[in-house]
Amino acid sequence: MNLIFVSPLVPAPTAFAQDPGLGPYGGGPPPEFGPDGEPQAADPNALPPANLTTGPTPAAVWQLTQPDWQPLFQEIGRLSEAVKVPAPPRPEGPTLRNEAHVAYRYGHLELARELFFAHAALADAQAVEDLKKLRFCAYYRRPVWSLRWGVSIGLHGDTHVTDYSPIRLSGQSGRGGMDDFGGGMDEFDRPDFGGPGGPDFDGRGGPPGMGPDGMGPGGMGPGEMGFDGPPDDLMMEEEMMGGGEFGGQFGGRGRGGSRRAAISIPEPQVTDPQVTERFDELMGAVASTVADGMRSRIEAGQFGNALISVDPDAKNQGYQIGGEGVPQAERRMWIPGMVYLGEGSIQQMSKAAVDANVELLLHFDVALKEVRGGSTQNVTRVKIVDCVNGKTVVLSGAMDSREVQRLQQANRGSVDGYLSEALEKFWGVLDSRFTVIDFPSLTPEVARRRVASLLGDNSLSTLRKLAEIRFLGLSGWLTDEEVEQAFDIAVGSDGMTILYGTPTDAIRTLREIALRDLDESS
Repeated sequence: MNLIFVSPLVPAPTAFAQDPGLGPYGGGPPPEFGPDGEPQAADPNALPPANLTTGPTPAAVWQLTQPDWQPLFQEIGRLSEAVKVPAPPRPEGPTLRNEAHVAYRYGHLELARELFFAHAALADAQAVEDLKKLRFCAYYRRPVWSLRWGVSIGLHGDTHVTDYSPIRLSGQSGRGGMDDFGGGMDEFDRPDFGGPGGPDFDGRGGPPGMGPDGMGPGGMGPGEMGFDGPPDDLMMEEEMMGGGEFGGQFGGRGRGGSRRAAISIPEPQVTDPQVTERFDELMGAVASTVADGMRSRIEAGQFGNALISVDPDAKNQGYQIGGEGVPQAERRMWIPGMVYLGEGSIQQMSKAAVDANVELLLHFDVALKEVRGGSTQNVTRVKIVDCVNGKTVVLSGAMDSREVQRLQQANRGSVDGYLSEALEKFWGVLDSRFTVIDFPSLTPEVARRRVASLLGDNSLSTLRKLAEIRFLGLSGWLTDEEVEQAFDIAVGSDGMTILYGTPTDAIRTLREIALRDLDESS
């Protein structure tokens, strides 16, 4: 017999059980009635009634959470913009030579030289041709890769004038009639005027941006023109390591720097436009004529072959040094290869040249005299000073703006002819004294004596010494053991890293030496 058990149906207890008289919210009148039981208008912003069986509706959850998608949209937009920015071409060629060219393009002439020497001291297959560029200067009786030139201005006389009336190729030299000469060249030769045999007067301020002492051009200092580069592999490695070689010294990314995706690479300027404007304002055609003459000689390798082929518009050499961006130099060049030192007397500028490790100073002496009618007589001479012994090597003839006016008035010559005659002796002495020649052949004994002299010469940088030692070894005048011994004396254990370490370690060591020596000399 089958037994059937029947139990009464009892609703299961639920956490959502409510007193049906209390409404869906568990107490008080229904939502369409106010606290006093009076009917009230429905609130359009009120949440929909909760479903006590299935939970809150999706619309209610959306209204309660209201997620803010704006930060996500902004991040997506930022990454999209970064993707649109084209990455610069990958650097091609030797790393240290590329970095030397980068430094040069941004006006850092001394750093460019040090990095060039670092490249030569590495002496890998790509450096052999640059090692062979070493020449010999008979004037200094020593090997040179490039003579170190500086340029300055000495302004004296009636410096309060507002129109300097320099010689112009058009024949016009500022204000004043052609018949209003008011004085001759002999007035500038008086001792009280700062002419030959007389005292020098302090020059007045330099071009815009110069400091009050006129000792050099102003401009952005280190750290004031920093920028972020594109996220290439080198940058990614730098971020992982927490900083580049410079440690922020050039205003680059550095440790803890910005990680913005936007690219802002300053356009390189080898020379300073403000300096060029100042030279033109004071000396006009005299400055441009001398500049053209010096530029052509530098580009031809007449003063040495290092860094004479730098392309200011190159895109395949990168824009960084050791992973750091490079701002414009604080002290830049007048023309490529000639650093501008400022304005002042010849004594002041000679001292500035020695402090800047300059060997030869090209100094423009500008004498001004206000004559009748408010016009100005401008007499300019240019001289070369040997900063090693402090002596003047050559002084050009005087180039007088009033004399040019007389010649033009009488139709007795051209401006070009007048300047060529005044500078003929100047160029002749310069070419005979400072044109470099091929490096002479040495014996091993002479090469060893040269190494001993190099290691004891405090006027040469460490990398300059190492580069020449490498050249002597490459030429077969030193054995490998002698090169190793010289490197050990010069830089200790770093020498072994340079000679026998991996290329990456050798390059990093050489760059560190360049930056360290440059920092110590500044």
